[in-house]
Amino acid sequence: MRSLRRSVPLLVPTVLGLASAAASAQFDQRWLGYTDATATRLGVAPTAVSGNDAEVDFAVGDLDQDGRDDLVAVRKEPQTTAGKRTNLLLMNVGGVLADRTAAFASAADVPGDQGFLTPTNDRDVCLADVDGDGWLDVVTAPAVTQGDPKEVSHPRVYRNLGLVGGSWAGLRYEAARVPQLLVHGSGLAVGANFCGVAAGDVDLDGDVDLYFVDYDLGGGDGPNDLGDRLLINDGFGFFTDESLARVPSTMLASSFGTSAQIVDLNQDGAPDVAKTMDGPVRIAYGTSGAPGTFGIVDTAYQQSAYHLTADDLNNDGRPDLIVSDDGLDRHLTNLGTDAFGRVVWDEGIFDFLVGIDDGFGSNNTIADLDGDGWNDAIVADVDVNVAGCQRRIHLYHNVTGVPGGATKLREERQSVAGGWVGAFGMTAADLSGGHDVAVLDVDGDGGLDLVLGRCAGASVWLRDAAVSPSVCQADLGGGSDPEFTLSVCGAPLASGGQASLFVDELPLIGTTLLVAGVSTSPFPWPGTTGTLLPVPTLVVPITFNQGHDFALDVPGGSGPLSVYVQILSDGVFPATGVRLTNAVRLDFLP
Repeated sequence: MRSLRRSVPLLVPTVLGLASAAASAQFDQRWLGYTDATATRLGVAPTAVSGNDAEVDFAVGDLDQDGRDDLVAVRKEPQTTAGKRTNLLLMNVGGVLADRTAAFASAADVPGDQGFLTPTNDRDVCLADVDGDGWLDVVTAPAVTQGDPKEVSHPRVYRNLGLVGGSWAGLRYEAARVPQLLVHGSGLAVGANFCGVAAGDVDLDGDVDLYFVDYDLGGGDGPNDLGDRLLINDGFGFFTDESLARVPSTMLASSFGTSAQIVDLNQDGAPDVAKTMDGPVRIAYGTSGAPGTFGIVDTAYQQSAYHLTADDLNNDGRPDLIVSDDGLDRHLTNLGTDAFGRVVWDEGIFDFLVGIDDGFGSNNTIADLDGDGWNDAIVADVDVNVAGCQRRIHLYHNVTGVPGGATKLREERQSVAGGWVGAFGMTAADLSGGHDVAVLDVDGDGGLDLVLGRCAGASVWLRDAAVSPSVCQADLGGGSDPEFTLSVCGAPLASGGQASLFVDELPLIGTTLLVAGVSTSPFPWPGTTGTLLPVPTLVVPITFNQGHDFALDVPGGSGPLSVYVQILSDGVFPATGVRLTNAVRLDFLP
């Protein structure tokens, strides 16, 4: 999940008439394109990653800090079985996902254990810096492990060893970082049956805590039922089970719990936990003023949810949800809170040009696939409990168009008869039978590529820049604060394109203005500590975490034109005067 930053998205309309409108519902809207590059970009056999006999779950991050995204793939026998598989570390080596499991992920502090090469029954994985050393570590969530020793039956933390002697030293499994888990009440030591793990700082003490979702067999594991678990970090990457002391029992009880997220949904400063349970979406709201404890438990969704992901879908600064469902998948738009601090959700279904949702979704992802400043969505299809690879992955284009508007996510396609589906270059066959999809920049060109983990094997798809170019407009400098920055990225600024303007570290208080003009002659502004480049033609007030439309009168067909924009504010350090972001030149094409 892309973390929510302090920013305000402002749509830059670039169509004639300068009104921002969602893409029209018609065929062959080539909003995004991909090219199959499996043969040159995947350094292992596709079936070594996933297949009919190997369910896969992905996690993405720059493990060796070389500036390239790496990929962790955890695997198990499909469905609710105890069949174990080894995991994979696919390091990005010059744009190729190369198998470096033996070299960098086979170490352990347990005699005889071989790290990723020890067969486990892992169903989920996340990357997080658990020990606070600046390097991403790996945390796994195993399922159906009763009867296995603690080292195999419990979540495993692989510590990132960072640099040793100037070279990256890889990952090492360290058993003591996760305690032996005991059944509440009886104190019985049993194996875990987890289907999801979420990482986040629930107690706001500066380190990463972990929430695990219990995957009960048939609604209850009897005397072996651990329930959900909240593990609290001691600041050094060692965890203590504090579930009962912090989380209401109504939240800890799960029936087929499958996924979770730690995110401040109601924006009160206290992180919340949201989870799916093959039925409702349940949210435990963090207690404002007592970080790390949870009070209200609310059911936000009443259908047959399987997986969820949280992020902002309509550019209003509030985290929304997408939910994979046994029936019709949904997106839940965050409309704000009620009198009790619970989020009020607007529930919607995805838009199809042909047919409807084919049911039984699984892992899902939110990401800005085409770089236009609006988060898109991906939903995989292989059920984690029921056999079958007959459905397909869905890619959804965000066509909301207006910040704060009703969320609209559409599956584009070439025609009613077939052709490309989801994105140009992909067919229904290319998307069939997907366990999970990893979103990462494989080739280092700045665009987001895809790795599909399918029943037919894994495949790598590079974003086709000729179909879906993404550009960032020119940064002209001139700012007074290196953290108070402005950027405009997305499609080229031509008729029919759209981009988004983002402001980082926007102040919570004071007056903040966007200034736009067609001249770069320095303009004096009282109290500024930087250089204001645009001569003001348009001035727009900005409110923290609230999206705004603004229009620049650029008639179509008038030839190339450059418009200069900059943000100024007196909101954080009034004693130092007005602060300025860098200026950005918007190059409008004919």
